[in-house]
Amino acid sequence: MIIRFYVKEINYEKCVENLIPQMIEDCQGKSNLSELEKLLVKLGDDAVPVMMKLLRYFDTDARDQLFAWILEDQQDMFVSTANKEIGKIFSEGTIVIGGFCAKDTPGPEITLFATDVKIDYEQLVESPALGGGLLGGAAKVAYQLSGPASFEKNGIKLLSSDLVKPMLMTTLSDSLEEAGLALTLGDVELLDDHVVDLPAPMVEPGKDEGLLPDAIEDRILDAVAGWLRDSL
Repeated sequence: MIIRFYVKEINYEKCVENLIPQMIEDCQGKSNLSELEKLLVKLGDDAVPVMMKLLRYFDTDARDQLFAWILEDQQDMFVSTANKEIGKIFSEGTIVIGGFCAKDTPGPEITLFATDVKIDYEQLVESPALGGGLLGGAAKVAYQLSGPASFEKNGIKLLSSDLVKPMLMTTLSDSLEEAGLALTLGDVELLDDHVVDLPAPMVEPGKDEGLLPDAIEDRILDAVAGWLRDSL
């Protein structure tokens, strides 16, 4: 299962402020560092204000590419936080996310994917989020009257309903913000993973894991060059 989110807005400055210190801390235990990570480590406490200035020289597409790479590079933290918060709402183990990735599309839009999502549909209908009201009762009846295949279909409809979908979207939005991603999510869709064209991993063939793609390195160098020219 895939959960696809349309991102309405990203506060890049807030993301930098939240995530750069965490990235520097994580770099201490890595053997292979990207050029950006090397720069951040050398800057230390000055990394956040420097990156804030560099952001001014990134266009929207460059910012989105950097956002997608950070999401992939730091996804263990995002996955852990999201699953913990989802477990508080739907009970632990009901909905478990395996990973995150982002797709930068032309223009100002970016799409966020929760991948390898496992859903325990039987546990879902007993979830505290549904309570004992009409929705919870109807979901339990649907489960009792349907077989495993049709119940999965009903479970997807339940998660996509106007009552449950907002809870899922709010919980994921809040959990990602807690992990440092300052963004506003738009609509959310639950999709079969066989029909979704996910973006390719940002780690390029022939590059060590975790190293920046050449395209992002070039954007960072362009930003540094622009900043230096304006400082003359």
